[in-house]
Amino acid sequence: MNLRTVLLSLISTLLLFALVVVASAQTRTPGVSAGNMFTYSYTANWNSNDPNATVPSELVNINETQWAEVSVTAVSGTNVTGTVTTRFENGTETTNDCWVDVDTGDGNTTALFISAGLVPGDSMYSGSPYNTWTINETVPRVYQSGARDTNHINMTSTSSSFQGNLSETTNLYYDKSTGALVQFSKAVSNQTGTYLTTYSEEMQITNSSVWTVPEFPDSLILAMFIFMLAALSVIAICKKTHSRS
Repeated sequence: MNLRTVLLSLISTLLLFALVVVASAQTRTPGVSAGNMFTYSYTANWNSNDPNATVPSELVNINETQWAEVSVTAVSGTNVTGTVTTRFENGTETTNDCWVDVDTGDGNTTALFISAGLVPGDSMYSGSPYNTWTINETVPRVYQSGARDTNHINMTSTSSSFQGNLSETTNLYYDKSTGALVQFSKAVSNQTGTYLTTYSEEMQITNSSVWTVPEFPDSLILAMFIFMLAALSVIAICKKTHSRS
């Protein structure tokens, strides 16, 4: 299941970054309920001038996926359970059970849901090693249903070894009110002598039964909004000038 491939990659990243951040005390509650649905798309890119480098198998799997739909079937305490249906480019589909504890982070789809209502400084989960990662900021993201507060977690690391200079950046965005993942992106570069290998992967929400997902990028919607405000201002000034003449 390719959603599991992406989440395993994400969990590996979290384990890599698990260092020295103190978790805050936070009562954790699921923000989703039975019947909620979330659909995601995937993209992955890889490039290298190293003749011995090969494309990682997980990136190949990601690019063979059309979409994955997560349906919540039950919520009990801090546990969220559901099913994941993945559709592949060849037209086949698979369905698997999934669950995550939004308090401890235990489960087979860790990072898919976190607690609702977290604020900057709160940890992703209370259980180790996820309690070492905290929410950096809460930022608005524009959807067709309006702006929604989104919790952003950023992780960046660099290291050097005989294998080269490795740089890795991961960004996670969660809808604050539901705790549902809306975007995950990861970018990695490895410089070994004159050889440079880079790859990236992204998982992004495309549909939801909880709110309306935008058809256009947030930046485009914001630019259109700013343009409309500017146009209205120009019209108002022109009318005011015309009335004086």
